[in-house]
Amino acid sequence: MNRPDLTSCLLMAFAGALWGIHGPALKFAYRAGFTPPQLVVGECLVGAVFFGLAAFSQRAPIPRSPAFWGRLLLAAVIGTGVTLFLFQAYQLGPIPVGATLLFLYVPFTQMLNAVVDRRWPDRLESASAVLVLAGAALASDFIQLARGANLAGAPHAILAAACFAGFFVITSRIGGTGTPVLRSFVCCAVSTGLIAALGLARGWDLVPSVAPSTTAIWFLLLGVFGQVIPVFVMVHFGPRTGSGLGSILTSTELPVAVVASALLVEDPVRPAQWGGAGLVLVGILLPHLGRRAGAAKE
Repeated sequence: MNRPDLTSCLLMAFAGALWGIHGPALKFAYRAGFTPPQLVVGECLVGAVFFGLAAFSQRAPIPRSPAFWGRLLLAAVIGTGVTLFLFQAYQLGPIPVGATLLFLYVPFTQMLNAVVDRRWPDRLESASAVLVLAGAALASDFIQLARGANLAGAPHAILAAACFAGFFVITSRIGGTGTPVLRSFVCCAVSTGLIAALGLARGWDLVPSVAPSTTAIWFLLLGVFGQVIPVFVMVHFGPRTGSGLGSILTSTELPVAVVASALLVEDPVRPAQWGGAGLVLVGILLPHLGRRAGAAKE
């Protein structure tokens, strides 16, 4: 694989940062009267409609490769698993515990790549994964919370991390087949259908009791910043960075979430949490700085 360009790396980090803001924004949505299933379905629906209209307007040829459609549909189903398993983890235990275990997607991605490509990550990527995990544990106060009943949702969070890693690995191998808009549409449409069907089967209330105009504004904002932009960036630029580096770059989610929680939600943030966010940033920068140093020597 060619050395990833700076633009692709920055945009993948930007996608992670949007998810970091997305978390605190959800707290405001809950206060407005929405439930988690309503927001999940609403976000995915906005993404599906947006990308569907964009794909129709492009009138790009639809790929006929069975391998392409097999990988894309598999990625969409696995990507839906991230939301569903993480939702269950947050329902069963504290959010910081589930959020920290989700960051296992970084080493999981590296292990999947090792199995698929038969090549283990280099020392920089391995060190980066350790720093990201250590920083995530500090930033979310994982060590204090990870005990007893608080671990009830841990298996679901680990499954969410495995699904996230699988999504990274599969989407990075789709290549340039099909337009990014078409790939994004399929991912959002499949997620919308699967989650809505599960919600109906489980008896979840998917119709908000909030005013329609307020619902439209919340769904649009969360859908654009939580689905449309991040999904498009991942399916378009993920193949350029590769799944290993891409999973590290999107870890910007955690430090941004810590800052956003302190500024927007006014959650108390202890010095250890700021230190954890700093460790995550160092872990993100480490592989890129190492590649730049290697390029300078060449």
